[in-house]
Amino acid sequence: MTDAASDRPIRIAIAGLGKMGIMHTSMIHSIAGAEVAGLVEPDANLGKQVRSMGVTAPCYPDIETCLRESKPDGVIVATPQFTHRAVAEACLNAGVGVLTEKPLAHTLSDAKAMAETARADPNVPAGVGFMLGFNPLFDEAARIVREGILGDVKFCRANCYLSQVFSPSKGWTFTKDKAGGGVLINSGSHLLYVLLEIMGGVRAVNARGSGVHNAVEDTFGALVDFQSGAWGTIDVTWSMPGYEFQTHDFRIEGTNGAIEVGNQNLRVWLVEPAGNYSKGWTQSKRNETEPKAEFSLSPDYCGDEFYLEDKDFVAACRDKRSPKVGWDKGLAVQKLLDGLYNSMDSGQQVDIEG
Repeated sequence: MTDAASDRPIRIAIAGLGKMGIMHTSMIHSIAGAEVAGLVEPDANLGKQVRSMGVTAPCYPDIETCLRESKPDGVIVATPQFTHRAVAEACLNAGVGVLTEKPLAHTLSDAKAMAETARADPNVPAGVGFMLGFNPLFDEAARIVREGILGDVKFCRANCYLSQVFSPSKGWTFTKDKAGGGVLINSGSHLLYVLLEIMGGVRAVNARGSGVHNAVEDTFGALVDFQSGAWGTIDVTWSMPGYEFQTHDFRIEGTNGAIEVGNQNLRVWLVEPAGNYSKGWTQSKRNETEPKAEFSLSPDYCGDEFYLEDKDFVAACRDKRSPKVGWDKGLAVQKLLDGLYNSMDSGQQVDIEG
C-alpha cells in the first residue's frame, strides 16, 4: 500500500527575495516533488514581483509568521549574512530544515552558536550554500589528492577573480560589521570551501589585504600551511578586469604530477600512471560530466551546481538527513575565514582553530 505522506510535495519556504532568493524560488518551483511553501520578505513589493512570476505561495513579513502559518518542511535563508543566525535558529527550534546561503554567518561566534543549535537535533537538515560542493570536477580533484594519485602533494595555488568593484560601493556587503569583511568572505568563501575539500585542514596562515576602493578589502592574498605539510597561496579579488563571471581556479603539485581545476575544466598530468589515470595529460569538462541539472538559471556560472544544491536540500528534508554540504563544513570555512582576517588585521601569522 502506498504511503500518501511520502507522495506529498516537500514544502520549501524562501527567506529573503534579493537576487539569490529569487533564484532559489525559481529552482524550487521547478524541482519535481517540491513546492514553494512561502516567501519571507518585509518589502511587500518584492513579494508581489516574485508572485507575478507564477509562484502562488503567500508572502510573510517575518520568519516566525511563515513558520506558524505555512508550516514548511524546510527554509532556504537568502537574507544578508548578519541575519542568518536569527532566521536559521528560528527554523531549527521549530524542527524545520535550513539551507543558509554562504557563508554560514558574518562572525565565527555566530557560526559556532548556529552549529551548536544544529547539533541538538541531527535529524533536522542544516546545510550551507557552497554550491561548488556539487561540481564533480572539484570532487574528483579532492579524490585524486586523497587517494595519493599525485604522490606526495607539496603545493596548492588557489585563485578567485571577479570584475565587480571598481569604485566606492554602498550597502551592507561593504561594511565589516554586517558582512564580516569584503571580497574574502563574500566571494572568496567559495574558494576556501573547495580548498579545504581538496587539501584538508589548514595549520596556519599569513595574510594581507587592501581596500582598493572601499574600507573593506577589495583584494586579498595569503600564504597557507596545511596540516599535511604542504603549503600554498590564496589570491582573491573582485576588482580584476576581464572576469565577467567569478572564477575558482586551483593548481596542485605533487611528486607524481599536477592538477589544474576550475569551474569548467579538470586537467590531470601524471609522471607515472596511478589509479584510473594514465601517464601524461587527461582532461574532463564540466559540460560533459554528470550530474547535470534539469533546469539552469545561470548556464554560464554554476547553474548546474545551484540546482543540484537545492535538489539535495529537498531530498534531505524528505529523508531527514544532513545535506551534502552541512554546517560542520560551513563552520570549518568560518574558522579559516576568522584566522585569515585576524592575520590580515595583525600582519602576523595566525594558527587556525581546530
